[in-house]
Parts: sequence; structure tokens; C-alpha cells
Amino acid sequence: MSLALAGLLAGTGVAVTGPAGPAVAAPATIEDTGTVKYSSGWGDCSGNCDKAADGSFKWASTPGATAIIEFTGKQVSLFGMKEPWGYIATATIDGGAPADVDYYAPQTSATTTNVWTSPVLEEGTHILVLTHTNRKNPASAGGRSIGFDKAVVDGGSQPAGRASGLPWSSGVNPQDQTTQRVTQFEQFRGAPVDNVTLFPPRDNWSTVSDENWIRAGLPAGFVPARDDLVMTVPLWPGSNSVSNTGTQAQWQNLANVIARQDANAYVRLGWEMNLPAWHWKLTDANRTAWQASFIQAVTWMKAVQPNLRIVWNPNKGGDQTCSNCSRAVFQAVKNHVDVYAIDSYDSWPPAINATNRQVHLRDLLGESLAYAKANGKKFAVAEWGVACNTTGCQWSGNAGGDNPLYIQDYLGFFAANAGDLAFESYFDEPNPYIRSALSTNPIGPNAPAAYKAGIQAHRS
Repeated sequence: MSLALAGLLAGTGVAVTGPAGPAVAAPATIEDTGTVKYSSGWGDCSGNCDKAADGSFKWASTPGATAIIEFTGKQVSLFGMKEPWGYIATATIDGGAPADVDYYAPQTSATTTNVWTSPVLEEGTHILVLTHTNRKNPASAGGRSIGFDKAVVDGGSQPAGRASGLPWSSGVNPQDQTTQRVTQFEQFRGAPVDNVTLFPPRDNWSTVSDENWIRAGLPAGFVPARDDLVMTVPLWPGSNSVSNTGTQAQWQNLANVIARQDANAYVRLGWEMNLPAWHWKLTDANRTAWQASFIQAVTWMKAVQPNLRIVWNPNKGGDQTCSNCSRAVFQAVKNHVDVYAIDSYDSWPPAINATNRQVHLRDLLGESLAYAKANGKKFAVAEWGVACNTTGCQWSGNAGGDNPLYIQDYLGFFAANAGDLAFESYFDEPNPYIRSALSTNPIGPNAPAAYKAGIQAHRS
């Protein structure tokens, strides 16, 4: 046992079992069978051990049971089972204030999942104590269960690197929002993703803040300390009125739901506000109220989860809902924004000739990047993809179809500007309204081949 651990346990009355071990060098995964110190009250999994990648996890139903994890790094994420009978534990780091770790979910998670991520810490060696509280979520059926599968450590000055092996954060919008679709995309391109962009059902606050659909869209290998969740959130759900933006409790609950999956997730708040299709659109008439609602929502979220990163994300090109509204309002709210992003598909115009390719590279991507940098922000392309050009497609006559030139140009732009890019996320949609998918029901052979070749060429 290390001196730091012995000092923390002195006088606590906690009896620990298991051999002492050195602090784990980061980046690292600390398994339940590793250097964790368990009090009495913990047991081995039985009948559901295959839920963990290594076939093993621990669980406890005894109030006061503790698991103690010593780690070296700047952030740690805990993984366990979410269940209808899950209880609440606390996580305490270096003797600080305890944070709740809620193991409840309406449905049992398909695999062990991220149940809590610490705030960013000072780089160094830390001690985390996970404690069963005998408290539960009001919705819990009450089986008193908490669990521990592993802790994933972000090593700070010893970064884990990107999962993709690319010099920029490259990810996917996995339509239809499932782990299976992420896996298909990763297998197609021959590289893991660094980020996953997810869209909530946006009928009401209950659907927007339902944690299950978030977990259902993350890949099994998602590591919050390394990878990024990109959340796509309306400024108000299920209403055409800015007056329904939401209460402080609703926004802070949503912030906590997001942070339980990734404490520094990106939040595309009110995305594509300059398109007429959305009920949260920004107009000349609602501009003052829209701006105030955006600031209020960010302020409330950051008050409880300060590491969330807010993305300002209009659609490419000119505003369709008002007069130069998206950038005018951005100037008013930019102190509350971390990333400036655009969504930019191969349409209006399609990048099928030299002139149109320059429109994309210079007037859309290049100009937006320059604007982001001029305002002190990282740049992102949160949605991009090819688009079908046949009858029935939403941009028929104005899209590039199976266009490898568009793919080559965008990947080349990301590589050339990797240092200024927060992330890019390909919109992999097999449905016929756009058919941008490369991995499943692909739009054709040429764009997928160009994408796969480009990813492999840029990997380190």
C-alpha cells in the first residue's frame, strides 16, 4: 500500500483486501481485478459477467461498502452496470467533496457503461473512494446494487492519443443513433472514431434528458477521458415558442445527464438555428429573446457542469430565417461559446467541378475557419456528407451524389487545419432522403472508397 493511500485510510476503520500495487501509469485502464482495494460487502459478477469486456466486474449492495482506486493522471471515469434497481454511490477524490454516482436506469445497460467522470484534476497521483450510500433514485425498484468494472484514466501530460490515429478528432453521426451503427462505421473505415454526435428525441424535456438513448449510441470502446460525446440539443423542445426554453432544474438535469457520459462533452445548443425547418429557429422577431434564452441555458448548465463545451453551430452559407442573424447573435453570446461550427453537405453547390470545389474550400470551410480563429474559437464541422441526387432526394438536382471529390477535399482540409479543428463528424445516414451513408447501404462505390483511402492515408 502506498503512503498516500495509507494516510487516507488512517482512522477510517475501512478494512481493505487484495494486494498492494503501484500507482497505475497513465494513460491506463484499471480493471476490477487490478489494484483496487475493496472493503467487505463486495462480490463477483454471476451470470452476467459477459457485460464486461474482460468478463469480470464487482458489485455491492451493502451500505458503506467501499472501493478505493489509486490512479495517476488528470481525470478518471468509472464504469459499471446501470439497472432499474441501481442505487446511488458517492465518489470522493483526495478526501474532497463527495459526488453522487447514480446507478439507476429504466432498462439494464447492454454492457458496463460510464457511470461517472471526474472533473479535470491537477496532474498527479490521486485516490478515489467509491462508497455505497444506501440512497436511491426515486424511480429505482430498489435492489441496492452498485458496481465497479473499471476506471479509465486520462494521463494529462502522457496523453492517450486519439483512438483513430488521425491528427484531428474524426467521428460519426451514426444514424439511427445506435452503437451498432458506430461499430459498422468503424469497421468500414478501418479505424475507431474519436467522437460520436448524437441527436435526442426532441418532443419534450423527458425525451431530451433521457440518459438511455445517449448510452445506446456510444460504442463499446468509448473512453470519456480520451473520446468526445457531441450532444445535439434544441434550445427548447416540443414547442414553437421561445418562452418554453426551460427551467433551471431542467437545464441542470440535462447537463448532469450529459456529463455522466462525458464530463467535457460538446453541446451543439440550438444547432442550425438559421434554417426554417426547426421550431427553435432564430428570427428577426425572436432575436432578443432567443439570445437571452441561449445565455441563460448555458449559464445554468455550466453552473453544475463547468467542463461542458458549448458549440455555436449554424448551417453553412447565408441565413434563411432572418437578416444576418446567426453571426450577429454569435457576437453577442460568444463569451459563452467554446467552438464555432458549421454543417456543410455536398449540395448547393455540389463539389463536382473546380468552381464549386473552391466554393466549399474557400467560401464555406476556409471563411468559417478564419471567422472562428478571428473570434478566438476552435472550428468544427459537426455534420458533413455526400448527398443523393436522384428523384425523391431532398436536394435532387443540387447535390453531388456518389462524389469522391467532395470527400477528398474535406479530408484534405481537415488534415491541413488539424491544429485549429475541434472535431469533425461524418453524417452516416442510409435512408433515402439523403443517403449520405458510406458504411451501410452506401451511396455508391466511389465516395466510400475515397473516404476509406483518405482515412488510412492520414493515420499515423
